[in-house]
Amino acid sequence: MSTSFWAKVRARGVTGIAKSAYKRAMKSATGRKEYPVSRALSIIRSRLSDTPIIVEAGAHDGSDTARLSGFFPRGQIHAFEPVPQLYIALTNQTRQLPNVIPYELALRSTSGSATLHLSEGRSDGSSSLLKPKRHLDVHPDVTFERTLQVNCLSLDDWANSNNIKRVDFAWLDLQGMEYDVLRASSKVFPTIQAIYSEVSLLEMYEGCPLYPEYRSWLESVGFQVVMEDLPWSDMGNVLFIR
Repeated sequence: MSTSFWAKVRARGVTGIAKSAYKRAMKSATGRKEYPVSRALSIIRSRLSDTPIIVEAGAHDGSDTARLSGFFPRGQIHAFEPVPQLYIALTNQTRQLPNVIPYELALRSTSGSATLHLSEGRSDGSSSLLKPKRHLDVHPDVTFERTLQVNCLSLDDWANSNNIKRVDFAWLDLQGMEYDVLRASSKVFPTIQAIYSEVSLLEMYEGCPLYPEYRSWLESVGFQVVMEDLPWSDMGNVLFIR
């Protein structure tokens, strides 16, 4: 359901000179050569123990999963990807990484079966449990003509089933479902110390909460924004630390 950072750049048609300009802009903004994801992970690593439990929801093909494994070699990464083809890619990408546990599941506010709207065309990384809305206008070359029934678990049900007592860091790329997944968790959510989350600036999917509402709620429960990466008008990523 997710896709890696530069895959999203390609999906928006930002290549070549534009990509180089964006890299230069980020270098200028940070004073370092780190790109946003690496910078966020460096911040998180400085705040957590060296054995964190990590949930990556929307693992796509495992590219970011492998990066998480490298940043946190003594951590445990639980990677969720419900699209069968992408799950195969995820398992192939992480087969040699003993600290990665993949799940062919979607995280949702409630457990059970649900309809996933499959993204195809220019991007296979925009599938969502929510129906596309502004996404159809903003990215007309990404289509949603097919659906798929997928198995879902809530964060708390997954933790109970696997005897997980805490999650230190949540990496969430759920195409509009991030807020609902966290709000539904009464046991796991209070243990989370860091969240790197995709946020919606437009209603890309029907009913998805927009960034101001999501941010306001997280701030009300003790999180603060440490880093924003909002290079596009529709969606971006934000690092929250408790």
